[in-house]
Amino acid sequence: MIRMRTDLRIPARFLESVQLQIICVIERGEVMKGYSKAWLIIVFSFLTIGFVVTANAAGPPAGDADAFPPSLESYNDADVERIWAILKNRVRQVPFNLAATLIFFCAIVHTFLTSKFLAIGHKWEHEHEKKKKQGLVGKHSVHHGAELFHFLGEVEAVFGIWAIALGGCIFFFYDWHTLVNYISYRVNFTEPLFVVVIMTLASTRPILKLSETIMWKIAGLLGGTLTSWWFTILTVGPLLGSLITEPAAMTISAVLLGHKLYDLSPSEKFKYATIGLLFVNISVGGTLSHFAAPPVLMVAGPWNWGMGHMILNFGWKALVGILISNGIYYVIFRQELSQLQDAFALRSLKDRIQQKYLSHRDMEARFDKMVASVNEEMKFAETFDRQINELIENTKNRLEDGLTADHMENLIREGIDPVLAKEAFDQRFNDIKLLQMRRALPALLPEHQRPAFRDPQWDERDDPVPAWITVVHVIFMAWTIFNAHHPELFIPGMLFFLGFAQVTSPFQNRIDLKPALLVGFFLGGLVIHGGVQGWWIAPVLGNLKEIPLMVVSTVLTAFNDNAAITYLSTLVPGFTDSLKYAVVAGAVAGGGLTVIANAPNPAGQAILKKHFVNGVSPAGILAGALIPTVVVWLCYLIF
Repeated sequence: MIRMRTDLRIPARFLESVQLQIICVIERGEVMKGYSKAWLIIVFSFLTIGFVVTANAAGPPAGDADAFPPSLESYNDADVERIWAILKNRVRQVPFNLAATLIFFCAIVHTFLTSKFLAIGHKWEHEHEKKKKQGLVGKHSVHHGAELFHFLGEVEAVFGIWAIALGGCIFFFYDWHTLVNYISYRVNFTEPLFVVVIMTLASTRPILKLSETIMWKIAGLLGGTLTSWWFTILTVGPLLGSLITEPAAMTISAVLLGHKLYDLSPSEKFKYATIGLLFVNISVGGTLSHFAAPPVLMVAGPWNWGMGHMILNFGWKALVGILISNGIYYVIFRQELSQLQDAFALRSLKDRIQQKYLSHRDMEARFDKMVASVNEEMKFAETFDRQINELIENTKNRLEDGLTADHMENLIREGIDPVLAKEAFDQRFNDIKLLQMRRALPALLPEHQRPAFRDPQWDERDDPVPAWITVVHVIFMAWTIFNAHHPELFIPGMLFFLGFAQVTSPFQNRIDLKPALLVGFFLGGLVIHGGVQGWWIAPVLGNLKEIPLMVVSTVLTAFNDNAAITYLSTLVPGFTDSLKYAVVAGAVAGGGLTVIANAPNPAGQAILKKHFVNGVSPAGILAGALIPTVVVWLCYLIF
């Protein structure tokens, strides 16, 4: 059994006290004459390194990695029947358990407060912008409180933030080595890494174009209306998850929904209903195979479940549930879908005209030719350049006069050559002039001085993607999916893909890694927390019959990743086939209730959150997912 931490070694305590004294000195400005703040920072940094090294040396050897968290067998409570007695015994033996779970529930509460934090951040930012316009604060100043609340309002950052608190808790109850060993050896980051890679690949232009073409063919058979697109994306997209994995299906479906529906500004109620329905459908849509849905993947090996077993026991029931749920929401929102149809038809017609008759490249070439012709006839550039040079010279003279009046006496007193000072002024003025010209009038600069132009509509262009590029993208995705459990293979594949994307950049959208990395950060924090929750989840699951187990599995999924729920169920001895079915059915049915319930949910939330005021509300997701969750749950129970 791993030992609890008693105290640090004396050198570490000494270093810590010295650090605190230096911090106080820096904050009060009580620095001895002859010493600069820079030197204090350097000394502080070295002391910090010494503190970490000393604390690191104080822990147990890395060979004790398996001792934390304690195994379920180590509690020796197999003969205890009452759940409450089991939990009390485990908290008594390991007080850390209670602290870790309290931190976990604080993180869950935080997820429900993110929209409030964003609202506060937006309010403070708006007030700060007003002060800028009034000249009350600096033009380039930042309201740090607003930035802090924007950060706290990012759902993807929540579990990462609270993972810091959990790390501190482990260090307090145990020691540094225990924390390092837990993160390094006990927490499996393969799934977060996989989601980052597959989300990046699935959101590329060739894959989205291919997916959109497939959806367009199916939606066309249903009439090509907004309703047919909505129904197709929410049916075919989730079912694709059984083949291309749920994170990839979530990314593709969320992007297409954003373009086809959310860009039309539907009501908030319809937005939340659609995202809740998407989350539930994705969670159950991956159950036609044994490798695509994370909660199924956790049990497929230990319980010997193959694709045939999944289709016969889960897959067809999931399809029935998806169709019924989509039908119910269609009946509820059919009037709004009809109202949005005109805007959808107008946008579709616009896209068709642009693609067929007004292609981006053709219009750009014609416009460049026209501008050159007009400039040649009117001598616009030469006239404007002459006038702007006169304005700049006048501005320069005024600034130079101000510099002479305000600073020249000080420069001479400091022994600086006036000629050198004027040369420095000219160089600084030219830098500012170039900055302002790049910002306001880049076209009047020589081509080598112009800033790189970033077309805001680049990702919306209509240029076709060569078939061979699409094939290569599909191969990259296939490589990642086939090696989903081997990050040492799919991460190098990702690096090769980034190189390929750079080479073929004219046919790519901008590769934005931020959403994927934020989702990976979210899932990484979640698995860190989930690894120390087994002490209470396992006994809860192991002491229930089929229907109560299915209910509890669904409820627990709302507060923990459903893959963690099913994984912990594999540790419970004596699980019958009916109990196995109940826990997995409940876990996948509840996978849309919250953003943390299923690994792909943060990806969909990250893609669609820009369409919601103050971000996506967890309560809104819960309300939107409730009906389809009940429908799918009943399908698994009745059929």
